[in-house]
Amino acid sequence: MQHWQALLDSAGEGIWGLDLEGNCTFVNRMAVNCFGFASEELLGNNMHELVHHHYPDGRHFPGSECPIYDVVRKIKALRQLTDTMFRKDGSSFVAELSAQPVLVEGCVVGVVVTFREVTELRQQQENLQKAYELAEQKTAELDAVIESMPQGVYIATADAKLRCNHVAKMMSGGKFPEGLTTLETALAGEWSTETVRTSDRWIRSVAAPIFLNGKILGGVAVNTDVTQARLQDEALRKSEKLAAVGQLASSIAHEINNPLESITNLLYLIRQSDSMEDMQHYAALAQGELSRVTEITLQTLRFNRYQSKPTEVDMAELLRTVMALYTGRTLVRNIEIDLKLAATPPVKVLEGEIRQVINNLVRNALDAMSSGGRLSIRLHPQRDWHSSVQGVRLTVADTGEGIRPEMQEHLFEAFQTTKELTGTGLGLWVSKGIVEKHGGRIRARTRRDYGHGTVFTVWLPVCGVTSQAAQVS
Repeated sequence: MQHWQALLDSAGEGIWGLDLEGNCTFVNRMAVNCFGFASEELLGNNMHELVHHHYPDGRHFPGSECPIYDVVRKIKALRQLTDTMFRKDGSSFVAELSAQPVLVEGCVVGVVVTFREVTELRQQQENLQKAYELAEQKTAELDAVIESMPQGVYIATADAKLRCNHVAKMMSGGKFPEGLTTLETALAGEWSTETVRTSDRWIRSVAAPIFLNGKILGGVAVNTDVTQARLQDEALRKSEKLAAVGQLASSIAHEINNPLESITNLLYLIRQSDSMEDMQHYAALAQGELSRVTEITLQTLRFNRYQSKPTEVDMAELLRTVMALYTGRTLVRNIEIDLKLAATPPVKVLEGEIRQVINNLVRNALDAMSSGGRLSIRLHPQRDWHSSVQGVRLTVADTGEGIRPEMQEHLFEAFQTTKELTGTGLGLWVSKGIVEKHGGRIRARTRRDYGHGTVFTVWLPVCGVTSQAAQVS
């Protein structure tokens, strides 16, 4: 008997035996330790009443409903039943039960029950199920968010599988638009932003890599149809250019009026003169004044000329031609011009657009000095200290009253103006767009003290704008 008990005690599962009345006939050490009873407290006593007496919800569990007893009643083995068992102290645990009938000469004489505690395993399974359900819920919520976004969302995995929302399918048929490299860049681990023109629309794409534990799982790109915004911006730029031309009209009228008056007077003198030498002298003067009118007219036409391809431009010469349009205004307002133009390499730009930027900065400076002052313009070569790219630096400084503090933060935004009656609020916004399109940057400093005023600085790379960038913009 001791030999059989030793074998039972060495088993890795709890084991007990029952007679036909449900009383314990034997029990091993694992079962004793698990239930907290002494073996003497179990042997000869009803096991159901000791360790299986209640349902998990607390209701009494009558022996007539016990599936272990069905092994005797139905002579059918019980396999891997998960149920709640109770210890001596009243605490419960989850166990996986199996029971086999004991047959002697074809008759059932008892039952052998084996079990193992699976409380922790069951808890892990429940936690895993909850985590799975939570993950499904979060995935469904994320899918709903992605589907509800008004932009096209593309998500690519590292193995090049692509999924997208319904907006993306409407925008590009579910395929990532050709010409955009943002998603490819994201899969390489970098953020990127691009704006390209497809066959019938403008698309702005912002993409980022998806990281997990330092590894790239994929990339996500959000594409926005900016066609209407582009059209509106282009319309604003055109309106600003027309407004700039209109504002030039008064200056040009003054510039042309003076030489025309001189020509009229000189022609009168020629008619009244009897000396050939005097007539030739008056004619030469008139020809000079007429040349001045011609130059002003040519500069005006060049200002409004459309260009689709960049050309190499001498910035110093460009500055001189722009300043020639404001000679009359500077004299009338008693504005001193301090022009210092160092030799600089040619800059590859869209000349008409850069002329518009210079004109806008000069005009703003003159408008800020209605009672006189000094306009200082500097041009010199400068290498960008960030990228070491060679470029040119233009500075336009006035001695006006400066820019109000509340305007400084929004200076380069659309519809922000210090000229409530005459300004469009688009000049600096358009200028900033032009400069940035050319790969440059524009900055402003201001001080509201007499004699200090505002300084605008423009840096442009020598390489300037490419033909592709000019067409995109």
